[in-house]
Amino acid sequence: MTLRPTGIVPALFVLLLASPVAQAGAGDHIHSGQLVITPSVTFGTTYHSNIYLSDGSADSPTVGAPAILVEPQVKLTLPKKDLQLDWELGYHLKKFLDLAPGDPYNVQNLDRFNEVDSTLGFVGFKRSAVGMMFGDVFSISNYPAELATSDSDANVIVTSNDAQGGVVLRPGSALDIDVLGQVGIDNYNIPGVLQENATTFNYNNRASYGPILNANWRFLPKTTMVSDNSVLWNNWKDNLIASIGPQTAGADYGNYIGKPDSIAWRTLWGIKGQFTQKIGAEIELGYGEAYYDEQTVLDQAGSIASDSAELDLNTGQESFDKDLKGLKDGSLVNVQLAYAPAKTQTVTLGYKKDFQDAVFTNYVAYNYVFARYGGTYFKHMGVGAELGLRYDAYHGEVHRTDRNLSAKAEVGYKFTSFLDASLSGGWAQRSCAVSGCEGVFYATQYDDFWSELSVTATY
Repeated sequence: MTLRPTGIVPALFVLLLASPVAQAGAGDHIHSGQLVITPSVTFGTTYHSNIYLSDGSADSPTVGAPAILVEPQVKLTLPKKDLQLDWELGYHLKKFLDLAPGDPYNVQNLDRFNEVDSTLGFVGFKRSAVGMMFGDVFSISNYPAELATSDSDANVIVTSNDAQGGVVLRPGSALDIDVLGQVGIDNYNIPGVLQENATTFNYNNRASYGPILNANWRFLPKTTMVSDNSVLWNNWKDNLIASIGPQTAGADYGNYIGKPDSIAWRTLWGIKGQFTQKIGAEIELGYGEAYYDEQTVLDQAGSIASDSAELDLNTGQESFDKDLKGLKDGSLVNVQLAYAPAKTQTVTLGYKKDFQDAVFTNYVAYNYVFARYGGTYFKHMGVGAELGLRYDAYHGEVHRTDRNLSAKAEVGYKFTSFLDASLSGGWAQRSCAVSGCEGVFYATQYDDFWSELSVTATY
């Protein structure tokens, strides 16, 4: 499957050629009429104490290594009276350095030369009673296979494209109603180390689509009532997938896992705004459900029909017929409270509860709590920090609960209008939140400490 950025993107170059390009110095960006082009490039180095995100066992020890980063990016902005067009395109190169060539692990199997991301946003007829909007997000991302290996490739590659578009109704100056459609494509490639006697191959593909109905009512200058509603169909290429991962031996789900198609709906209502000079908040509550069609698994299971254990829905445990229903998993919460102790500083506390379709089982319901700080000092120095705790409860034929802890901090300094630098570091941990994780599909537990130093030049 080949995914390409949307066809609207070439229109930017037509706009660029339509008027002469004005000369600009470093940091002034490039101007062509009202079109602003901002190219930049980041050079950096990073170090991870556990580059494979392995569990540290004898079969999969932790391996640390530094890497070189090169990240060019271009931003295009076209602000006009009745339309707004924004596009960002970035490329991310990550080259690992093997400082211990005598060990059995080739850290360069995590090199990343194919990572790109593109974000496009368009709003038309901004002042009309009926407008239009379109957005597209495309990315190719790499993730460690969570297993130390000397194989030639150790990256899980995810290619995604998500698009939304439709009309915007404005029955009054304070009310916007978005009537949209959404389409998404996700492709998952896994390395051969996760599948015996295989090379890098396409693990599965998902196509999703459905309607969206959103509303925003600005009943006060800085406060808005919001409503987000959607229905989403998820269709998978393969509804019976291979059991992969470093801890599948002895698991009770066999050689295959059912991954059924589904339909999910959700509704979320709340308020967002600045309530005092120093306090802002988002408070949204809602509910949703997801229904999984086990027949899509059974229809594809003819090749292993003789193995009844693979298709047993009456084991007394969860299986691939598990639907998402009830307040425990279906309730939706988004609460964020921001406090500004000074004009250039903000402290944010937040809690989010949500669910989403999963790759290797039916769905994951998660709870995420975080604390975040951001501030600017001496006009040129930025400081940020964040602590997070997330519980991921997976349900379906594979059912497990992960506890994810994270901490990160960053200091940045802007030397001139075209040159800035940043230093950041952090820690990430995944552990089993319940007893009996042994033999659970892909339940690797790990710790990873990381640091990064980078310099960005902007034209």
